[in-house]
Amino acid sequence: MSNENNEKNVTEKPASPRLETLMLDNLDAGNLLQLCEATRESIAAGEGFSWLSIPEEKTLENYWKGVILMRERTLFIARMDGQIAGSAQLKRPPASNEAGAFRGEIVNFFIAPWARGYGLAKSLIKRIEDYAIADGCRSLEISVRSDQMAAIAVCEWLGMEKFGEKKRFAYIDNVFLPGYFYAKDLD
Repeated sequence: MSNENNEKNVTEKPASPRLETLMLDNLDAGNLLQLCEATRESIAAGEGFSWLSIPEEKTLENYWKGVILMRERTLFIARMDGQIAGSAQLKRPPASNEAGAFRGEIVNFFIAPWARGYGLAKSLIKRIEDYAIADGCRSLEISVRSDQMAAIAVCEWLGMEKFGEKKRFAYIDNVFLPGYFYAKDLD
């Protein structure tokens, strides 16, 4: 009997990437380096929240260190195979805004171009929603530029309702772009 009949031509399927979303309350040097790199890549792809050009390294580092220090902000990250691939922040009103204390806002949400299409964005936003509920938020909001179709799709997947539009939300390449405002009641 020939070995040809007994051998099978097996093509192994590549392993799915290891995905993780978590809250960070401090930034060690490795996480800071990875977060800055993912931020630069997202800005270069036109998806780096409000930045249009890549800032100097020290500016990026100071920005992320500042986020950790702000009492009203909680930093969440997404990892793919151990590498930081994106982030978002839950922003709560300051203590002086007791009337608005029920509300949380997702800000500065991005996924690096190389990590898109794996469900990390949905996982990250769902993680924030779960944390917001546990933290006493009764409403969650996000604003999105009209050309950020993937972010809009994530908002709608999460069940957020579009409640407003602003015609002059962003100014990019000498053109005003509209922005959309979404909200979801959590109670």
